[in-house]
Amino acid sequence: MSRNLALPAIFFLIMILSGCQTVFYKERPKKDSTIILQPIPVPDKSGQPILPSRPEDTSQPPDETHTITIREQTIQTPAHQNGRLVLGINETASLPNLNLTIQAKLDTGAENSSADARNIQFFERDGKKWVKFDLHRTSKGTIPMEQPVKSIIKIKRPGLPSDERPVINLTVTIGDITQAVPISLTDRSKYQSPLLIGRSFMQDLAVIDVNQKFIATKSVISSNNRKTEVPVTQKSFTRAIIKPVSVKGLATLGAVEYMTLPDSGTVLKARIDTGALTSSIDARDIELFQKNDHDWVRFQLANSAGDLITMEEPVTRFVRIKRHGEESERRAVITLNTLIGSIICPTQFTLRNRENYEYPALIGVRFLKKRALVDVSREYTSDTRQP
Repeated sequence: MSRNLALPAIFFLIMILSGCQTVFYKERPKKDSTIILQPIPVPDKSGQPILPSRPEDTSQPPDETHTITIREQTIQTPAHQNGRLVLGINETASLPNLNLTIQAKLDTGAENSSADARNIQFFERDGKKWVKFDLHRTSKGTIPMEQPVKSIIKIKRPGLPSDERPVINLTVTIGDITQAVPISLTDRSKYQSPLLIGRSFMQDLAVIDVNQKFIATKSVISSNNRKTEVPVTQKSFTRAIIKPVSVKGLATLGAVEYMTLPDSGTVLKARIDTGALTSSIDARDIELFQKNDHDWVRFQLANSAGDLITMEEPVTRFVRIKRHGEESERRAVITLNTLIGSIICPTQFTLRNRENYEYPALIGVRFLKKRALVDVSREYTSDTRQP
């Protein structure tokens, strides 16, 4: 009996000593059973078990996303033409020495600039003439100021006494232009802009586009937000859309041009004036009359050579001109075909005696709109010549 028990024990001991890894099962699985084979760790030389590698998972989990806000801003940038800054008919001017800003109108019809000043009083300081005044409608309201007087100018007014104004020097910045310019002091309460900028500031530095306003500096002209779905690694941001000021399709006129009236063949010298809305022409001996139940006007047109030409034209409309200290004046407006350079169009002219003015015609903003820029550094840019 003991011999029968010893033989299996000896056999089992031999298997252990030989490193045999055979596994015996006590009973076999049934035919319909599922067998799950688990990997058996096999030790390497260091004694650490080596697990069999698993097949890689080729499926990619979807990226995580979130909603962000994109702010889109359209930024208008200034334009230059032939090295000159393009300015609008209105701009914001700064007075850097006074730490002020003030709204300005660009007027090519005026040589010098003027500012809205009230309570003007002269006095002497250190033997020199000074002026005390209140500067109105600035970024800080009304500012009392004292400045040395540079000169006194006389402004001629038809039918009225000349107006004397003190002139001071102020440093003015518009866009990238900074200049010390003479500025006359006068009550501009009846004008929309407290500061008028004349040709002396623009000379060789700027051209004027009457179609636009406040274009001298970079500014945000539109801004909107939109939502979008993006990966979680992306954050909200601002997107800038740069839009330079456009002056495409516009001719350039000088401060003075020859103007032709094709229907009569008359050529006149004309001041190009961004400070005037309606054009004007030198008319003498103005006489209103009726023709075919309509208002007509007969007048003598003075051309640039000084000759008087009799003309009769239908009245387009009447305007009433206000004059300081005087009764308002009713003036007839006529429409004449007008040619300057390559620009030809029907143009409204007020009729008035311009005998005391340097030029017999004045071209205003209505003619320039959507047609021309004004460069006061130039004159007579068109091919038209005085006969």
